[in-house]
Amino acid sequence: MKAIITTLFFFFVCGLSAQSLDYKGWVDCSANHIEKNRLDSAAIALQKAMALEPENENNPVLLLNLGILQRQMRLYDDAYISFTASLGNNPIPSVTLHHRASLLCDMERFAEAMEDYDTLIRNYPEDVEAYYRRGLLFLEKNERAKAEVDFKASDAIDPENIYTKLSKALLYKLDDNWEAAEKVYTGLIQSSSSDDPGFYMNRAECYVNTDQMFRASADLRVVEGSQRDNPYFYILRGRVRLSQFDKVAAKGDFQKAKTLGYEADIVDDWLKKTE
Repeated sequence: MKAIITTLFFFFVCGLSAQSLDYKGWVDCSANHIEKNRLDSAAIALQKAMALEPENENNPVLLLNLGILQRQMRLYDDAYISFTASLGNNPIPSVTLHHRASLLCDMERFAEAMEDYDTLIRNYPEDVEAYYRRGLLFLEKNERAKAEVDFKASDAIDPENIYTKLSKALLYKLDDNWEAAEKVYTGLIQSSSSDDPGFYMNRAECYVNTDQMFRASADLRVVEGSQRDNPYFYILRGRVRLSQFDKVAAKGDFQKAKTLGYEADIVDDWLKKTE
């Protein structure tokens, strides 16, 4: 029954019998599914295209796209297999390596992610993002000196690059220079064509740590819809509400952060302030 439903679904969406679709037809079908946010169906369509022509020179790019879809569906092991397979004869290996390294970080396989960033920097020494990402991994290992070497390398390559600016802001934050960090994020927000929630979250953090709670609250409202699963959002909003003497609302936010996995000891310290 499931197979019949799947065939009828493809027939409806792609406008053709599944039996008559060729390689390009399945690729187009996948794009159609992506536009409608049907990621699982999009992934199946890509797999069917590659099954029809396993030697097609475009398959490495399809495997990259398949891996991206699988990662979005949190099928991390499958995504890793797809990205790794995609590296063979891929016309854009650096893009695939970036995706695989980022995925490995999601999987907490940090040593392997570091190897991918090492490869990127070795083969593409002007890749500013790779220096930034590897620097973050060094910081995770409490190796700040190595992180700073990477951040300085990105600054030497392109001081106006977004990842260079993010590197500077991060170092400012580590040094508790919240005012300088806020200026970096404000500049990124003003120069960006899209409202990146990460910029607003980071600026809100700067505002909270400089007691500019009204501005922090404004930034948090901007990103509220996209941060419902981010425990740190609730920590920041809880601190804002606590400063406004709304202990009940602050307690709710801190408890939500704990439910979402934020470090319990830190949350408990904030919860004590709501008593």
